[in-house]
Amino acid sequence: MDRRAFVATGLGGTLGALAWPGGGLRVAAAPEEIRDAFPRLKEQTYLNAAGMMPLGDFSLEGMQRFLAFQQLGPEEGRGTYFQEMQSRIRGLFAALIGADEAEVGLVQCTKAGEQIALEAVDALRQGKNIVTNDLHFTGSLHNLIGLQQAGLDVRIVRSRDWQVRVEDMQAAIDDRTALVAVSLVSNINGHIEDIEALSAAAHRHGALVYADIIQAAGIVPLNVKRMGIDVAACSCYKWLYGVHGTGFLFVRRDLQGARLPDRLFPGHIRHNYAPWVENPDAAHGDFIYQAPDDARRYQPGHVSYLGYCAAYEGLTFLHEVGVEQALAHSVALNRHLLAGADPDRYTCITPDVERSPLITFIARDLEAVQPRLEAANVVVSLSGNRIRVSPALYNNTDDMDRLIAVLNG
Repeated sequence: MDRRAFVATGLGGTLGALAWPGGGLRVAAAPEEIRDAFPRLKEQTYLNAAGMMPLGDFSLEGMQRFLAFQQLGPEEGRGTYFQEMQSRIRGLFAALIGADEAEVGLVQCTKAGEQIALEAVDALRQGKNIVTNDLHFTGSLHNLIGLQQAGLDVRIVRSRDWQVRVEDMQAAIDDRTALVAVSLVSNINGHIEDIEALSAAAHRHGALVYADIIQAAGIVPLNVKRMGIDVAACSCYKWLYGVHGTGFLFVRRDLQGARLPDRLFPGHIRHNYAPWVENPDAAHGDFIYQAPDDARRYQPGHVSYLGYCAAYEGLTFLHEVGVEQALAHSVALNRHLLAGADPDRYTCITPDVERSPLITFIARDLEAVQPRLEAANVVVSLSGNRIRVSPALYNNTDDMDRLIAVLNG
């Protein structure tokens, strides 16, 4: 069943039936139509959407339609589908985050988007500083420390009790700050940045704000403009129901080509002289050059069209079910887990349980827990002494009760 038929026949009505009078979703059971669309759930109790979303049937169907187009050609609607995806995908993502389509480009991953910001802010090469914190994505911190060793002024604010205080970030920002780079929702413990206050502080000092939104886009309601975010990026393989190798970049319209100048110039020139053309256009020189004037100016060229077909179906799915619904479901399941896990053995270090799609615990004896998880075929994220759990719309309380039994066993 493709995504359109899937939503039309089951999902829309089922979500309505699950609505609480006060809003959100009952946690008793995820709709079977959703669970059936994720075959991995037949093999595993999968609670790691923040690590990688299992591939849904509707996303796979989008990829298959592109492969059929590449293999067999554009007939029988195959070319029309590909054109539809190309024309709509940036707008779908823009609507998801409260941006304009002209502010969205395609990049291969989150860090590629962050790197565009790092390379484009000329002030960083003029002795100005970058401010971040230790709950930012560890891969980004690794990159920033490398830049620090290469001579850039990088300030890393430490969290306290697994929270980053906005006042600590404000104290690190000064008139020499060029860029503030943070994860809007931390992949470590689901901490949510006070992004509006942080953006206001950065802008007072003339700095730009970059947000890694990979743990927010598709699961946390976003409005990048209201939040004061200047640049943001995310990959598609988590809460956007896509695959690796695909991502999105947001750049505020007035910054494009100005404070974030172009570093590459995608497009194709047209030769404007014989024998290339019979009648050269007198209004142009030998080469007709036309660079993109929106966020596509930051794209590397050809992208993974196969992967973006998966993301296209994922984005359409999200617009149909609603991000608010998805977050309410995850939060309710996390609350259920928090109530059931033994507090003497598992200390919750997620400060925003009522707002965050993921929940993290420090385990007293993770070495004892790990083999029990493997034996029960329960998938969560393990790192150091931490257990991170991130349920999605396809999970239900049975999944959480199975995890609780393993943890407390």
